[in-house]
Amino acid sequence: MKNNIRTILFWAVCWGLAEASIGYVLHFVENSAGILLYPFGAFCLIRAFWKSGNNIIVPVAVTLLAAILKLSNLAFTPPIYHYRVYFPVLAILSEGFATSGLLFITTRQPVQNLFTKLKIKK
Repeated sequence: MKNNIRTILFWAVCWGLAEASIGYVLHFVENSAGILLYPFGAFCLIRAFWKSGNNIIVPVAVTLLAAILKLSNLAFTPPIYHYRVYFPVLAILSEGFATSGLLFITTRQPVQNLFTKLKIKK
């Protein structure tokens, strides 16, 4: 369990700091910063999932901690623009939970088995 805590903290800090620093700037420059930052977040979630030995709780915890780190932008944002922090936090949560769900599905039912059940040939 101690190894999983380190894994959670490492990948949550990586994703959360990227969202808090790069995302903060991108959300003021353009409206669709999530398109650029989601692949990095998915990478962090997948690496944390593999490092933990396919423990599904780990990417969920990484998502929650990354969202909390993104909330640190409230300290630097004027109150009139707080929605520019709340909406990305909701996006982080939805992206993280969706990716965690996909990781859960693919570990329960590997993609190769899905291909054979759907009768899709390689």
